[in-house]
Amino acid sequence: MRINRFISCLTVVVLLCCAEAKAQSYEEWIDSANVCIERDSLSLAENCLKKAVETEPGNARNSLLLTHLGHIQHQQGKLEESIQSYSLALNYTPLDIPALLGRAASYMELGDEERAYVDYSNVLDKDINNKEALLLRAYIAVRKRAYDVARADYTRLLDSDSDNADAALGLALLNQKQNRLKEATEQLSELIRKHPENATYLQARADVLLQRGLFDLSLLDCEEAIRIAPKDAYAYVSRAEVYLQLKRKRDARKDLDQAVQLGMDRVLLADMYKQCR
Repeated sequence: MRINRFISCLTVVVLLCCAEAKAQSYEEWIDSANVCIERDSLSLAENCLKKAVETEPGNARNSLLLTHLGHIQHQQGKLEESIQSYSLALNYTPLDIPALLGRAASYMELGDEERAYVDYSNVLDKDINNKEALLLRAYIAVRKRAYDVARADYTRLLDSDSDNADAALGLALLNQKQNRLKEATEQLSELIRKHPENATYLQARADVLLQRGLFDLSLLDCEEAIRIAPKDAYAYVSRAEVYLQLKRKRDARKDLDQAVQLGMDRVLLADMYKQCR
């Protein structure tokens, strides 16, 4: 397999060297890019797309090429460059949804949620039911404490896609944050009914039940989550929190030690360890 991979890459390099040796047309550079993509040679495909745009900078198709270029750069982890490519694409076709979504995704990975929020909002101005934009704008809105926006986005998404588990979880966690604990419990219970082997939903409900003071029920969810995901450090931390409320300090400490063994930073658990004394 490695030999075949090497030969494939070598073939692409030879083809591109030949292309560089003579003047390529716009269409030929695009064809070369497609060959590179088929051979999984993203860096070479990136170069071909750049050459195509340079060959005909005024071509209206450059918006699409630059969007593809942004996707390829994003896949390679070149986030700043991908943002530049998406922005250039948007200079040709403002409010192009694939370019806006791509740029927003790059902003998100760079931690620039403010700019991502603007891009997702622009997508929704053009396509009010865009699932990706609704979900991710809602996520950012919660972090911005723009709870009304988040609730509206999650609700709209669930109205059009009632089985969207990410939106359902997001809305449940928003209800928890706003102290609408009964609603949150019901929503998480429905998720667990639909996805009984998902430990994340059990941990989330355990946290809500703990907040409601229903310690025994919370403990049951924690134990089921650990059964499903025995190597999830967070599940042990969740159960330790319940044990502390039940004054079972020795059991809580055991769970914290287990979480540390599974990779949890002990420093993050310092306060809980103090409560175990």
